[in-house]
Amino acid sequence: MTTWSGYTHRVRFSEVDPQSIVFNSRYLEFFDAASIEFFRAFGFAPDAMQAAGLDPVLVEVNIRFQESARLDQLLHIYVTCPRLGTASFDLSFQARIQDPDTGTLCENVATSGLITYVNVDQVTRESAPIPEAFREFLTPME
Repeated sequence: MTTWSGYTHRVRFSEVDPQSIVFNSRYLEFFDAASIEFFRAFGFAPDAMQAAGLDPVLVEVNIRFQESARLDQLLHIYVTCPRLGTASFDLSFQARIQDPDTGTLCENVATSGLITYVNVDQVTRESAPIPEAFREFLTPME
């Protein structure tokens, strides 16, 4: 099985607020980028997902802010799948600040999130069962 060590993002000027910390809504963008790279690492690039009948739509988000990331810091985001239903699944995100010189991750989680997705039929846009290939990919991570 392929292993995945996470997604690293350097905080850019356009992503911080007047307090010089990452603006809260940006974490959804970071988590989205991390999930795309997570799927890609296991052979599910966006076009491959659609070809396999996978069209997950975000339906719920919960984000907890515990520590502020700042301009030019590295955020390392790890993704897991804690729940897999018939037509829906959750992805859990943990963002830690990473030392740019040593690569060491801060012990504390800076920001965490849980996002629920529902798979939909690409034509009808109705809820649809998660295809077996996708289930096989996510099941070991539950």
